Amino acid sequence: MRKVGSQPTPDQKKDIALRRSRLQDKVDAFQRQAGNILHAVSNDADDSWGDDHAREVYTGAEFDGIGEEDDDELASTPEERYQTLQLPRNSPPNGCMDAEHISLHLPSHMGRGWCDRNSAEDLAKAELRLREGQLNDSLHHIRIALGHKSYLFRNNVRPARTQRLKTRAWGEVHAIESTVQHHARVYNHARRSIVDLGAEASLLDRYKALARQDLRINTAVIAPDVRGQRNKSLPWFWSIDVRRDADVGAWMNDCKHILFHARSDRCL
Repeated sequence: MRKVGSQPTPDQKKDIALRRSRLQDKVDAFQRQAGNILHAVSNDADDSWGDDHAREVYTGAEFDGIGEEDDDELASTPEERYQTLQLPRNSPPNGCMDAEHISLHLPSHMGRGWCDRNSAEDLAKAELRLREGQLNDSLHHIRIALGHKSYLFRNNVRPARTQRLKTRAWGEVHAIESTVQHHARVYNHARRSIVDLGAEASLLDRYKALARQDLRINTAVIAPDVRGQRNKSLPWFWSIDVRRDADVGAWMNDCKHILFHARSDRCL
């Protein structure tokens, strides 16, 4: 839906309908299986796991358009670039909710209070462990994508001297931006889930909420002749020890220099 925009063609509408239909089948199958499990553990007087009006849907709209400010190398104001859009979970007037807006019956969907009341603490702890792994994976992919983007700016965008080369280089950059946006949405959704699961303060402090400014690469910093960048602080997720980064540790260090210090000539 983000790719096709607000005015899809008839073929795009057909493709979206087919994708939603397949997704709806998967959601229905999951909800039935999860419902059986939750019904088995829930108290007779507490069946709120089936309440579709209990929460709102996180859409990740605050990350829409990340990187556009890099095109002109101008920062935008938060009012212009930051948008939080949340859709109510109640069904629209036509009685049908799009499959991508349906909240799955997970412990985080009910909240830690429901789990505690219905002896489902083990389910909550299991999802919490899985969500922590999801957070690590998302940060891992975000760091790789931002490193790749910095590499493209330094080696493809800035050296480009013809319009053809510039267009091609910017096309590669925009493709990477889509990857960054996707994993940022996944990360913030997972973090919201651990909050709903009652995660300890130490875990929430480790996995902070991502903001769009954390993901923006200031292209001026990538230029080798820029001064005064040695003491520029990195966004918090560059210093966190994310699992799976051990095999690319040296590569990550090079990316940090390219992003904020412009000292290294190699990133990949």
